[in-house]
Amino acid sequence: MLVLKKEVKVKDKVLTIELPSEFNEQDVEIIIRLKSNIEKEIFADQVKIDTKKWEFNREEIYER
Repeated sequence: MLVLKKEVKVKDKVLTIELPSEFNEQDVEIIIRLKSNIEKEIFADQVKIDTKKWEFNREEIYER
């Protein structure tokens, strides 16, 4: 497994990640976490992710 860790400061609620060429045409899993605790809760409806190109794999979900 190849892992890429990058720490960035988010501006304007947009995060852009440029990946190395080894990631091209590969399936990736993205996990986002804050480095510090926040006082208010983040609700799922406040986070928007473009999933137009994502493929749903029901078998993978049941494997976990």
